[in-house]
Amino acid sequence: MAAFRDVLDDCELSDLGFSDPWYTWERGRLPENNVRERLDSSAANPSWWSLFPGHSVSHQTHTISDHCPLLIDSGGHIFQGHMSSYASFKFDANWILDSKVEQLIKSHFDSSNEDVPNRLFSLGLSLAN
Repeated sequence: MAAFRDVLDDCELSDLGFSDPWYTWERGRLPENNVRERLDSSAANPSWWSLFPGHSVSHQTHTISDHCPLLIDSGGHIFQGHMSSYASFKFDANWILDSKVEQLIKSHFDSSNEDVPNRLFSLGLSLAN
């Protein structure tokens, strides 16, 4: 387990937290033999945290498996000086035929030193204009 924590530290990943119930795994249905543990978790790097500051993680009710699914809600907002609310992005198939779009994509990824989410966001803004 220490090696796993070291990898998380090396990758700058930290636990996203959660809301009730506190456990993600359960064995035994009767009170005298019921065991509950938090075996499943979610983690993200600082870039993800800054993109989704209003996120939440909830443990859903398990049905078939003895593990509870995790639902990660991004909070619907991106706050990095670009937008203050969620905007949908739709790919336009006509862009494939436009050589200017190919050049625009290359320029966003060849000349930028931003991380990938910011490059994609910037590209989306350029394509929308």
